[in-house]
Amino acid sequence: MTPAPTVTGNGPGTTNWFTSPQAVAAAKRMAAARTVGDPVCSLSAVGQPNPSLVPQVGRIGIGHYDGYWCLIW
Repeated sequence: MTPAPTVTGNGPGTTNWFTSPQAVAAAKRMAAARTVGDPVCSLSAVGQPNPSLVPQVGRIGIGHYDGYWCLIW
């Protein structure tokens, strides 16, 4: 399993990744329901999210639990 990134980068055009409590809670809900998708997530996945689907934005909150991922931007 890949560890969750923490805040990285701070230059122009850099995306800051941070662990979001809301995204972690959503990942736990998805794992409990054994389904992908939660209204709080901009992108959700089981397994690794596809990086080509992630936009270049200033900040992305992430959460994962038991193989489920939630990204919020």
